[in-house]
Amino acid sequence: MEGYASEKEQIEEIRKWWDANGKAVLGGLALGLVVLFGYRYWDASRNALAEQASINYEHFLTVAAQGPGKEASEAGESLIATYPETAYAKLAALLLASLEVRDKKPEDAEKHLRWVVEHSGSPELRAVAQTRLAALLLARGDTAAADAIVKQLPAAGDNDRYAELRGDLLAAQGKADEAHAMYLEAIAALKTIGGDPSSLQIKLDNLGLTAATE
Repeated sequence: MEGYASEKEQIEEIRKWWDANGKAVLGGLALGLVVLFGYRYWDASRNALAEQASINYEHFLTVAAQGPGKEASEAGESLIATYPETAYAKLAALLLASLEVRDKKPEDAEKHLRWVVEHSGSPELRAVAQTRLAALLLARGDTAAADAIVKQLPAAGDNDRYAELRGDLLAAQGKADEAHAMYLEAIAALKTIGGDPSSLQIKLDNLGLTAATE
C-alpha cells in the first residue's frame, strides 16, 4: 500500500502544481505559437509585398522607357503610394523625378526628390537624391538652398559626381578658383573609372582659367 499511497501523493502533487501553474503553461505555449505563426505570416506577407512591388516596378520601368507622360506618372505615383516602405518606391521616385525634369516640371521633381531624402532609409539613396535635388535647385538659381544640401553630402565616395556638383555651386557663387579645383578633381575621378570628362572639361574651360592637363 505504501507504493500506492506514494503514487497517489505524487498524482496529488502534480494536480496541485497543475492547478497553480497550468494556465500559465498553456498561456506561454499559446503565446509561443502565436509568435511563431505570427512571424511566419509576417515574413510571408513581407515577401509577397516585395514581390508585388517588384512586379509594379518592372511595369513602371517599361512605361518610363517610353518617356515622360501621364502613363509613366500614374504608374510611378501608384507604386510610391502602395509600397512606400520598399526600395522600389524610392527608386521609382528618383526615376519619376528625372522624367519630370525632362517634362519641364521641376516642382514635381523636387517633391519626389525631397520624399526620397526624407524616407530613403539608405545613406546611398539619400545622397543620390540630395545630389539631384541640389543640382535642380542650382539650375533654377536657388544657390543658398543648393549650398545647404551640398553641405550635407559625404566628403568621399562617388567623388566625380559630388566634386562636379560642388564645382557648379562654387562657379555659381563666383568662386572660380575653387570651382576650377573641384572640376579638376571630378575629371581625375571620372578618368579613373573610364568615364568621359568632356562635359566637365567644357565647364572648366568656361571658367576662363588654366585648362586641365592630361
